[in-house]
Amino acid sequence: MATVRKIRNWPKCYKDMYDNILDQKIAHIIQCVDAPNNTLFEIINKIRKEYPSIDPELVQIVIQGELDRQVQAPTCTPCGSKAHKKYSTKKECVTTIGTLVIDCPYYVCPKCKAVHTPYENALNLRDGKYQYDVQKIASLFGSKETFEEAAEMMNEIYRFDISADTVHKLTNQVADEISLEEITPTSQELSKIIEDISEENYRRPVLVFSADGAMVPIRTEDKGQPHHWREAKGIRGYLLDKDKIVHLLSWHQISNVTEFRGFLAELRDKDIIPQDKVRLCFVGDGADWIWDCVKEYFPTCRQVLDYFHCSEHLHDFAKHQFAGSKKGDEWIEQTKVRLFHNNASHVIAGLKRMKCKTATAETERTKLVNYLTKNKGRIEYGRLRRGGYPLGSGAIESANKFISNIRLKRSGAWWKVDYANNILKLRCAKYNSKFDSFFEEYEQKAKQQRASRPKRIRRVK
Repeated sequence: MATVRKIRNWPKCYKDMYDNILDQKIAHIIQCVDAPNNTLFEIINKIRKEYPSIDPELVQIVIQGELDRQVQAPTCTPCGSKAHKKYSTKKECVTTIGTLVIDCPYYVCPKCKAVHTPYENALNLRDGKYQYDVQKIASLFGSKETFEEAAEMMNEIYRFDISADTVHKLTNQVADEISLEEITPTSQELSKIIEDISEENYRRPVLVFSADGAMVPIRTEDKGQPHHWREAKGIRGYLLDKDKIVHLLSWHQISNVTEFRGFLAELRDKDIIPQDKVRLCFVGDGADWIWDCVKEYFPTCRQVLDYFHCSEHLHDFAKHQFAGSKKGDEWIEQTKVRLFHNNASHVIAGLKRMKCKTATAETERTKLVNYLTKNKGRIEYGRLRRGGYPLGSGAIESANKFISNIRLKRSGAWWKVDYANNILKLRCAKYNSKFDSFFEEYEQKAKQQRASRPKRIRRVK
């Protein structure tokens, strides 16, 4: 305490301490800027890792100074002449650390009149004021909540005034560029995951695919026509080994069967599945379009009829045949036991011999017999369980809920097909843990397109 009291000039002491911290911040920002090698998106990401909150004016000063110091007058690529500075314009850049105003010079080639914007190209600035780091947050929030709620949260967190329409626009610009290849694991990533889960195991893990559809509310653009519902077809892949479940990929889109076949063809052609290291399995609910696609694109995989959908068909018949009596419950349990002991043929034969009490029961029996006959090779539940294969399609039901239903089935929401599919792509990218890597590629692709885009001189009064 005595030592503390000896210091009289506290303001100078505080200033020295602040100056030391400020010197460290400036040195770090200069390192992050590294003009003209890093884009503004990369600069912001690097700064935020060290300083989640920082004075935007300080960042602006360093970026402007480093650009002025490092970026030279450009040489015109088409003709090789040195471009001359025509004028400067102040570019307002809204970022997640605050608003930066960069003084950007415009250069014109005296021979071919080509326009060059070296500062904007180096930083890869977006048209408009909202930059790529804001667009990334907007697309993440917009894929989780309504655009109004996303805008409200962004305004509350980052203290800038962004509208719901802008969030909608930024979100769809990102989603338009997403492809299957960018949000599915590579063959190297998949092999690494399989090696990790297979360590010290005596048999290969099961790679499970499961497909199903979820109804989505769709807006009708034709005048006088009512809104309607369309099916968003989805597929989910995961690794299963004993009690371990490792998610690999989800892909959901509002599509017809032909479009869904195209997705499966693309997945097969990517050749990312090391079939010698896994046991491939496909679980479905009995829909013909699912099994037709599986036979065409994954003919060697083990096919499993979802146990719970099969049980529903048993209950539908028993409800009409036994009229809700205890005998019906006993018959259902006995039938399930037979199916678990791989006696589907005996179940089918017993149904054919059974005398139906009503015409409705007879109709339901015919449906059940046809259902079991068609899927007889997929309901060997006892053998499947001993082999470590899944019996239910709960994984795809869960994916339908969390990827499709939670976001698209909001009260009063009716979607255009393209916008709904964009939201589904973004949510798949996020659940596949591929959104960050995809967005980095998206920003770099935009930089390449910007460099090749012709510029126009603007008249400055």
